[in-house]
Amino acid sequence: MNDTVLAFIEEHRNRSAAELALLLSKKPQLPKEFILNQINGLQKAKQKLPFLLEFKSFIYPSARAFSQASSEQTGTYKATILSVKKVLDLSGGIGIDSYFFAQHAEEVTYVDTNEELVNTVRSNFENLKTNNVTCIHSKAEDFIEQDSNRYDLIYLDPDRRSAKEKAFRIDDCEPNVAELIPHIWKKSKQCLIKLSPMLDIQQALTQLLFCKEVHVVSVENECKELLFLLQYGFEETPVIRCINLLKKNTQHFEFNFEHERSASNTMAEVGRWLYEPNASILKAGAFKSIGQQFGLTKLATNTHLYTSAELQRNFPGRIIKVLEVSKPKKGMTQKANVVCRNFSMKPEQLKKKYNVKDGGSQFLYALSLEGGSKKFVLGELV
Repeated sequence: MNDTVLAFIEEHRNRSAAELALLLSKKPQLPKEFILNQINGLQKAKQKLPFLLEFKSFIYPSARAFSQASSEQTGTYKATILSVKKVLDLSGGIGIDSYFFAQHAEEVTYVDTNEELVNTVRSNFENLKTNNVTCIHSKAEDFIEQDSNRYDLIYLDPDRRSAKEKAFRIDDCEPNVAELIPHIWKKSKQCLIKLSPMLDIQQALTQLLFCKEVHVVSVENECKELLFLLQYGFEETPVIRCINLLKKNTQHFEFNFEHERSASNTMAEVGRWLYEPNASILKAGAFKSIGQQFGLTKLATNTHLYTSAELQRNFPGRIIKVLEVSKPKKGMTQKANVVCRNFSMKPEQLKKKYNVKDGGSQFLYALSLEGGSKKFVLGELV
């Protein structure tokens, strides 16, 4: 990271990967891979980890390592789930989760199998003025067997990219969480595991014993992480916490699968208000609990949209004031944000067939009612 390298990065930090490759091919004296990693990191950090842009000496690791790191929003959230003093991060990666844990805990131990990455992260913690993190190069399995310390919380974010394609099943990740957990209980009574948002939650619970809580975390209505909090000896039904982190506020909703199975919804036609649960609630499958908790009727069993005569302003999701309900037809609106739910067409097909341009302030929902009839619902976002 000498002056020449820094100057090149600063001058070309907004260029595409193709442009950079061409420029660097003419400058063989410069460390190509290192520069590409720095510029990729700077570009991605604008959205994912904007706080890093304040630290000019931060060294960005490979694009692969950066891609699996938590975002600033999710890292901040998971560090506040529990109040603990001593944390062990067994899958340290680029150190983002360890960094946020260190903002609340007294002591964090970071472990990773990649020695070069460990050295980079150690240097970065110095640049970030984070003095309560100890960085160790080791396999998770080896460290947990050889370490004599106990911890308030052990955190795991297993590598889902160890194979050529992304892995979603627990058994395909590295380290194998199911095999590691029995050894974790010798060091801590609590374990927090981050897994892919593509994972089937109920299937995962059959493998993760003693699960106390599942946190389904979305950022701006895009599901990003599944967090499983395990507590040794816990035998009750786990709480499912649906979290949607927004710029201005955070939406929370809680339920459990036992209640979801016993709950029921009343079906109805579209009323004055239309509701669509946020991505975390839909991922968690709280299809009956959400309607019951807010006193809403549902449009159809497989159309996860709800309605009411009176406004439920605290609903955790999108709220639409209904302007018109009709059979599918042309001319209902010329411009709208098109959403299809349990409908025979995709938004692009619908816009083409019914001459609707994308955008504007109105929403056009294309949906099916319980009897199978198709409806267009035109409305405005509350």
